[in-house]
Amino acid sequence: MTLWTVFIDVGLMAMLLLIGQILRAKLKIFQKLLIPPALIGGFLALLLGPNGYNILPFSKSLGTYAAVLIVVLFSAMPIGDKPNKESLSGQAIGGMFLNITGIAVLQYGVGMFLTIYVLKWFFDLNPGFGLMMATGFYGGHGTAAAVGSMYSGLGWEDATALGYTTATVGLVGGIIVGIIIINWGTRKGYTAFVKSPKDLPVEMRTGLVPLEKQKSSGRLTVSSICLDPMAFHLALVLVPSICGYYLSKFLKPLIGAEIPAFCTGLLFGFVLQFILNKVGADKYVDRSSINRISGTATDFLMISGIGSLQLGVVFTYAVPLLVVCAAGFAINWLWFLLIGSKSSPKCWFERNMMCWGHACGVAATGVMLQRVVDPELKSRGIEDSGIADLFNRPLIIGLQVIPPILMTNMAVWGPHIVTWACFAIVAVMLIVAYIFKWWSPKNPVVTYKSTSSGKD
Repeated sequence: MTLWTVFIDVGLMAMLLLIGQILRAKLKIFQKLLIPPALIGGFLALLLGPNGYNILPFSKSLGTYAAVLIVVLFSAMPIGDKPNKESLSGQAIGGMFLNITGIAVLQYGVGMFLTIYVLKWFFDLNPGFGLMMATGFYGGHGTAAAVGSMYSGLGWEDATALGYTTATVGLVGGIIVGIIIINWGTRKGYTAFVKSPKDLPVEMRTGLVPLEKQKSSGRLTVSSICLDPMAFHLALVLVPSICGYYLSKFLKPLIGAEIPAFCTGLLFGFVLQFILNKVGADKYVDRSSINRISGTATDFLMISGIGSLQLGVVFTYAVPLLVVCAAGFAINWLWFLLIGSKSSPKCWFERNMMCWGHACGVAATGVMLQRVVDPELKSRGIEDSGIADLFNRPLIIGLQVIPPILMTNMAVWGPHIVTWACFAIVAVMLIVAYIFKWWSPKNPVVTYKSTSSGKD
């Protein structure tokens, strides 16, 4: 593999990304379903790439890019991350924490339960299959790459393909079902700011922002005469990424197991942010620029991940995949109705569309769906979920790292421990949320039928 090979692969993915954007801008079906261009590009890569008709000259390393890009994503998480503490509200943040964290842990528990207590009677499944639904649904393609690479190191090669599959199903299904839920919610009078998804602005439908609405995507924190600002921020992300990679390789012979590079990259990201804060250099970090780098990595990760799907593996696991994915959507919907609707002091529907998208794909899906029902982002679902993510991140990363290692080293009892530990965590969270009034099953579901403006 040469640099020119990498150049061709990335160039082809870029071409498919542009085609995906053109199709999104031109075809009404993609606009109605809000299908991301990267997802369209990923399916084109699968159709035209080596696992399809083999028209596009992708290299055999197409699937490797996702494993590299996930290190970049995790390394970027802490850099420049400063939550707005002035707007914190205990009940609002607590309710959002319960929502986005509880459903994640519940997905892991339900997936494990179905695998080891139901599906194992009919199919020869690795216990790690129980993690695949949550890995793809809540985690998205990035987490699928991370957990897949980890399981590959532990000897189970099918995990990556299965994770990409559930991530794709979750993302597509989350958007489509999300639009159905929004239509249902507007008819029931649950939406505070819009009365129909048809009110969606043109840039949300086509993906192209009109000239009069275009704005800068970041701040220039260093002089472009000295150093290009994007190169500066790219360096801030790549330094902890490469440090994480080398630390992962260094520790492997010492501890007898490989700590995933995305974990060590995340660690170095926190170290770098700590240093920046201590020396007063944090003011030169533009979080928007970091987000652009993360977003770019995510888009290319989706194309490479979907494009490298091993369809043979998918077909082999088709039935159990169908079962766990159907269960995933079912528990997400029940959580939405029973927990989400009773855990927000106001604008519960808008805030919980953010949670729905987060639980079915990635945070970006939640942002997109919330903007459909809350174009001006008045409900603070995005801000509060971001703050809640800071508190749930250690738990979620732990669920990505600990269960595979535990179940590999404790083949008999490990899966049972993981399953019931997840259910126990959810139960404790609900009790705590009830005590602190973050969630109350007796709260009435708020409607806005009687108001013309939608404002409360």
